[in-house]
Amino acid sequence: MDIIRKWLDRTIECFCCGITTIMVVVACWQVISRYVFNSPSTFSEEFLRFSLVWLSVIGLAYVAGRKEHIALTLFLDKCPKQLKTYWNILIQIVFIFFAGYILIVGGWRVSHNAMMQISPVLQISMGKVYYALPLSGVITIVYSLMNIVDMIKEIRQQRATQDHQPHVAGGRYD
Repeated sequence: MDIIRKWLDRTIECFCCGITTIMVVVACWQVISRYVFNSPSTFSEEFLRFSLVWLSVIGLAYVAGRKEHIALTLFLDKCPKQLKTYWNILIQIVFIFFAGYILIVGGWRVSHNAMMQISPVLQISMGKVYYALPLSGVITIVYSLMNIVDMIKEIRQQRATQDHQPHVAGGRYD
């Protein structure tokens, strides 16, 4: 499981760093072409918009997989550790349903509906731009399942540790 997580992390990190680098270069080109050459680039704005969609949605899956997403922890901070683990499992299950229904099903419908719409400058199908949604959903589900497996292992380790500790009753070991 760790091998899959490391490979997926590394792949997404490389993708996001690569697309960010390309976006910086294209944004610089846009500024240079507009102010130095007095001939604004026609593809750069559309490319940057589509790239930002991909970067944001794939980044969402990555952050959710690493459990570094925005969370309200007021209740969770006051819970016992064992309850926190169960609560975190519930959060991962909610992520699975969200990713399955909103990102995969909804994203696939949006992609399918927009397949005939062609972007004006880049001349690519808008459906391909929206493929980021179902892809992000699949990645989120994979990460959530790996997170659940890790949390179940953590619960089992806690139980095994508790079973091997001696019980103290009335100042003596039982």
